[in-house]
Amino acid sequence: YQDLPQSAYYARAFRWAYGEGIIPYNVEADTPCTRSDVVTYLWKLAGSPAVAGRTFLDVPAGEDFTQAVAWAVSENITGGTTPTTFSPDGICTRGQIVTFLHRALAE
Repeated sequence: YQDLPQSAYYARAFRWAYGEGIIPYNVEADTPCTRSDVVTYLWKLAGSPAVAGRTFLDVPAGEDFTQAVAWAVSENITGGTTPTTFSPDGICTRGQIVTFLHRALAE
């Protein structure tokens, strides 16, 4: 993130997240977060634990976020958008993000 303006309010957070291996170098600050992005960030913060768990019809095996979703379900961070779908490409609302954060970090 050498090209990131020092004055950007998110510059320090981006450098930290990149340094911790939470986000890739090419992530853009103004790109909306998907549901799979958010659980992947939380999963990486938790140490990327391997879990066996239920999957959703819209979470194919072998995707970058598959383990993160399984972990989030096993930790009761999410139950999906329906009993059979997670909606990994859905844009996360602020309500969803703070709910994920609360369940992952405060409960």
